[in-house]
Amino acid sequence: MIVVSLQGAAQHNNNFEIFRTSWLNLSAGRDLYGPSIRHRDFFLYSPSFAVLFAPFAILPFWLGVLLWNSANAGALYWGLGRALLPEHAFTARVIVFMDAVGSMQQAQSNALVAGLMIVAFAELERRHEARAAFAIAIGTATKIFPIVAAVFGVFRPFRLPRFAAACVIAAIVLAALPLVAISGNELANQYRSWFGAPSPVGRGFSVMEQLRIWFGVSWPTWPVQLLGGIALLAPLVQVPHWGSARFRLLFLASVLMFCVLFNHAAESPSFVIAIAGVAVWFVTSSRDRVAWAILAVVIVGTVLSSSDAMPEWFQQRVFEPYRVKTLPVLLVWVLTQRLLWSRNVSVPFQAIEDGSVVQET
Repeated sequence: MIVVSLQGAAQHNNNFEIFRTSWLNLSAGRDLYGPSIRHRDFFLYSPSFAVLFAPFAILPFWLGVLLWNSANAGALYWGLGRALLPEHAFTARVIVFMDAVGSMQQAQSNALVAGLMIVAFAELERRHEARAAFAIAIGTATKIFPIVAAVFGVFRPFRLPRFAAACVIAAIVLAALPLVAISGNELANQYRSWFGAPSPVGRGFSVMEQLRIWFGVSWPTWPVQLLGGIALLAPLVQVPHWGSARFRLLFLASVLMFCVLFNHAAESPSFVIAIAGVAVWFVTSSRDRVAWAILAVVIVGTVLSSSDAMPEWFQQRVFEPYRVKTLPVLLVWVLTQRLLWSRNVSVPFQAIEDGSVVQET
């Protein structure tokens, strides 16, 4: 991580420069979403993110990059440890390692977002609704889609009002956070500018792009996202399975993969989120020969496909034109959805509950 961070600092990473400049612009009262002469792109995150990034922005560039990458790696490492048994967490961390490094090389926030979503799940498992709500709020202030993690609250229906109240409070606190640096009118202008900022163009590495490549379908993104969302949430109608730790973990895996597969702006570094979902699926599965074979396909087709380990010819002629790295994750997501509907999804499974290991019966 230190080597990756120093490399990013030496190259004066553009993503980190964008994040860093956001705090400087906010504190100076400038529009966060206008063009900048300091970096080669637009700032697309919320005004609250600019404040959250302030501790990294005020430091020397190299130290800020190092601590930012540490926060990303730490969130994902800790989240997996909170949600899984130690031996399962170790396996999951090994699986996500290379994609996490790839995301940190770009000084991206994807590992942080993945970690926060997993932390939200784990805290809800322990009935710590306020902690889960603030994890979701921080993730949503970073990238909008982590708000979907709020659905994990349905697994504790009797505590849902408490969780909903915590979410409202967390949302208000995060939305108002920039008031520490600017006035209310200035904050309102920043939000208006954010809502009016152009959305990322293209379909990235999404399912929508796969439909265009393979079938020539150029539908708007929202119908596919709507169908994907219905498929994601449909297993929740099986209320008797909510008490199963295996069912809940598989649903966590499904949500993590969904956030990349159906995100029209998903980039290659975003796949650390999806690979975290694959890792949770793998440690929750029976880990038979089929599971190992599928994991191997994911490692080669998704994790290694955009790395230096893959010959450049394959990258340029096969993996990039056909967005191949989406397909193995899509396969695992479909298998996960199938498992969520299977009769044996509630078989006994060890999990971490209220801070201690329990065995379902």
